[in-house]
Amino acid sequence: MRTATLGQVATWGSGGTPSRSRAEYFGTGTPWLSISDLNDGLVVHAKESLTALGVENSSAKIVPAGTLFVAMYGSIGKLGIAGREMCTSQAIAFARPRPEYVDARYLFHYLLSQRRALESRGRGGTQRNIGQGDLKAWPIPLPSLQEQRRIAAILDQADALRAKRRRSLALLDDLIQAAFLRTFGDPGTWPELWPMGTIGDTVESVTYGSSAKAGAVGEWPILRMGNLTMTGRLELQDLKYLDLSDKDVPKHTVRRGDLLFNRTNSPELVGKSAVVRTDIPLAYAGYLIRLRTTEQHTTEYLSGYLNSRHGKAVLRGMNKAIIGQANINAKELQAIRIALPPLALQQSWSRKVAAIEAERSHLEVGLTVIDELFTSLQSRAFSGELTLSAS
Repeated sequence: MRTATLGQVATWGSGGTPSRSRAEYFGTGTPWLSISDLNDGLVVHAKESLTALGVENSSAKIVPAGTLFVAMYGSIGKLGIAGREMCTSQAIAFARPRPEYVDARYLFHYLLSQRRALESRGRGGTQRNIGQGDLKAWPIPLPSLQEQRRIAAILDQADALRAKRRRSLALLDDLIQAAFLRTFGDPGTWPELWPMGTIGDTVESVTYGSSAKAGAVGEWPILRMGNLTMTGRLELQDLKYLDLSDKDVPKHTVRRGDLLFNRTNSPELVGKSAVVRTDIPLAYAGYLIRLRTTEQHTTEYLSGYLNSRHGKAVLRGMNKAIIGQANINAKELQAIRIALPPLALQQSWSRKVAAIEAERSHLEVGLTVIDELFTSLQSRAFSGELTLSAS
């Protein structure tokens, strides 16, 4: 099988950002992608759009439907496929496949298989990055176009199975939202339904995490803001470690049932909240606040509210921009008004959450198996081992 470079099989470029001080550059027009808009699939919408003036007065370039996008900063290797005419920020490279050399779906799957290798090429400190030069020089195995299309079709089918499992997981998040409303009613109507109070009325302690520097070794794995998801769960990947003195262990560690709140982050991420649903010994970092409720309240109820659409809207309205970040401190968090429904109803809600999370764990185990099989299939496909008998 012959090998070429990505620069030989596609035409490459990158985008740009017009001046934020010119309001007329942003608005109705061409969707303008940032890395958070990429989804490893077809992209049809973006959070922002550029007007014709915005495109004209920046290095952003409009690209046609079918163009491939590759993140070069932060989430290196994250992908997207333009579902319509679009433009991008400078953090995203775009590739227009040359059809005489490479099938677009084959190129997409090859780039997907190279993500970890591309990430390892990243340079820089806080936000690692690669450049267009890295991408253009990247080797790609190049069988015949007929064989490329056959390999792409096989990987498309396998990837569709992964997508179905992920959609099932996403539906569980919608189920939790709907179940919260059915259990407690619309928060906008709470003053008519329940006694009202504040989050501070429901807690017995509110504590900031450790400001000690974490690293690759230490007695305690530490939860940081990246370990809290936007949907209200903890992810225990990419943990760092630190040591705690005996007197700091009670203050800076968590136990099952605690609620963690991300007090400082970018404006769209500040306020992430998650209940600790594990007995693994864990510390927590200074950008997080730990809440423990009184016996008459549950953290699952608080988490349900803070992760509801109403709760997130309240948190967005409280953000205070500080050097590009937003902050909600413990005093402000405790002042948030909230309904105070009976303990029995809160406990019933906790049981519903436990049942949904059990189903989520089952689906995640299945997804892990499918992901491993897909990775193996990718490896075989691009090493020439995927014979016709596999189709």
